[in-house]
Amino acid sequence: MSELFIAEPNSLVLRESEPLGRVGANEVKIRVTYGGICGSDLSVYRGKIQHATYPVRPGHELVGIVKEAGSIANVTKGTRVVVTPNTFCGECEYCLSEQENICPNKKSIGINADGGFSHEFVIDARYVIPIPDEVSDEKAVLIEPLAVIVHGLKKLNLRKGNSVLVIGCGTEGLLTVALADYLGANVTAVDINAEKLEMLKSFPHIQATHPNDIEPDTFDYVVEAAGTPQSVQSCFRWLKPGGSVLLIGITNASELPVGQIVRKEQTIYGSIIYRFPKDFAESIEYLSDERFDPTVFISKILPLENYEEAYELALSGNFAKIIIDFQNKEEQP
Repeated sequence: MSELFIAEPNSLVLRESEPLGRVGANEVKIRVTYGGICGSDLSVYRGKIQHATYPVRPGHELVGIVKEAGSIANVTKGTRVVVTPNTFCGECEYCLSEQENICPNKKSIGINADGGFSHEFVIDARYVIPIPDEVSDEKAVLIEPLAVIVHGLKKLNLRKGNSVLVIGCGTEGLLTVALADYLGANVTAVDINAEKLEMLKSFPHIQATHPNDIEPDTFDYVVEAAGTPQSVQSCFRWLKPGGSVLLIGITNASELPVGQIVRKEQTIYGSIIYRFPKDFAESIEYLSDERFDPTVFISKILPLENYEEAYELALSGNFAKIIIDFQNKEEQP
């Protein structure tokens, strides 16, 4: 069996993995099918996440099959599953108030705990959720990133006919566009990269354009998914009085027009990851509907041995989701 391994920033190798130990009573061994490369995977590789630890096995957008289940695990051998990569203690004030996503004891696989870019890995069964047959593996690998958007858009109480601007057309931005459109909003997407906007050509109701073409005071809601100080500042130029900004992208600091926000009674929401399993279950429900198919945002699926090319494409910024196929290198036992 093989795994990807980051000994230190900018050092990614494919190596033989250590033999897995015995599966615990509440653990499962998962044979990985697909793994999606996320922006945080790239940041770990480049050493740009402060709380990342090394060495580490990357990867957290994962779909696979349970090959072995412990005696009290809540899933059985042969079940197709996806994984929540964020652990939670279940005992702190946040967990007890159903805010597991901001648990101070949280660990994130692929960042400060070993991830799943491996043929097989073991994880606590409480962090997996089964996938129904109607959700393909290609859709399933998008369940985790889509859950981020499911969680965030709930804060806006989005209604049919609302005007929504999405800033930044990386994977999370594109998924925001797709879900807001599916929910009946009038959606505009902006990005300075024309190739990213091209990915929206199969969505006829969406206006995809350059930021310079947007009029001020136009939108009920603005979703910031680019994660730069400049894009955060720009949100308020385009937001209507009484409107709301949803911050999904992450940047260290940005200047805000506080006077405008106060005088126009505008609201800012921050949103980090999701609640599990609730937001995952809703993500699966959306993906089970054949009318909602964001697999158009999967730019390439490459075999594990082409991992260097996969990372290079993802790092280029000219593609949406790059997927690594873990089925190609070795046959299943």
